[in-house]
Order: sequence, then C-alpha cells, then structure tokens
Amino acid sequence: MEINQRLAEQADIELMALVDSLQKADGSEFAQLSTGGWKKRRDPQAREAAQYADFPKPPEHWLVRIRAYSLQGDLLKDVEGVYTIKHFDMPIAVEEAVDEMCEGETATIYAPWYTAYGVKGDKTVKPYTNVRFEVTLKEKQ
Repeated sequence: MEINQRLAEQADIELMALVDSLQKADGSEFAQLSTGGWKKRRDPQAREAAQYADFPKPPEHWLVRIRAYSLQGDLLKDVEGVYTIKHFDMPIAVEEAVDEMCEGETATIYAPWYTAYGVKGDKTVKPYTNVRFEVTLKEKQ
C-alpha cells in the first residue's frame, strides 16, 4: 500500500506540472476534480450555451465517447457506448467530469492512474498509466 501511495503522489506532481505548463503556454484554465484529476474549463461561448443544455442525472443512460491518450499523445483506447450515470462503469475521473458536462460537450481531462485504469490497467492501457481523456457526452438514450 505504501508503494501505491508514493506512486499516486508522483502522479499528482506530474499532472500538476503538466497542467501548470499548459496554463502558461496557452492560457488554458483547469479545475481540479475532487478525485485528483484536472478538467479543462469550458471556453466562455460553451459556458453560455451550457445554460440551455441537458445535463446528465442518475440513473439516466447516455451515449458517451471516451478516448484515452498517453500524456505523450498516443491513442490508447477509443470506445463509445451507453453508460448509466453514477453507475461507475466509466473511469472515476470520467465519471466525475461527466456529472458537470452538458449534451454535446467534449471535455479534456488529465487523470492520474488511480482515477483512470488503476493498478490493473486495461487491455490497451498499462497499469499505473496517467492519461488524458477526451470525453464527449453525445446524447441521452
């Protein structure tokens, strides 16, 4: 357990440095998720449009596209499927971010391994991999 704690702390430091460099490079704004990841904030036009959009509520079913990339930009996974909100069948960071998304929105999320695919990884994502998610909340089913 102590090793995982150290690896989690290293992941947090790595992502914080990455987000900080992105903010300095292009002025992007990020909000830290309660689970430890970072979500890029909507641009002002998207924020205004979101006022009139449909937001997901549990236990609704939504079509969601989830693309996972390495922090170097390699595509690791690209899936689209119907997910139940708050059913926890998506990575934790994605689940939290989807809560605040509106229909049609695409969000960029930087997630530490422990809120992405964890210690076991996935068929295409190695264990302990920090990822960048591009998540699109497509439509209510």
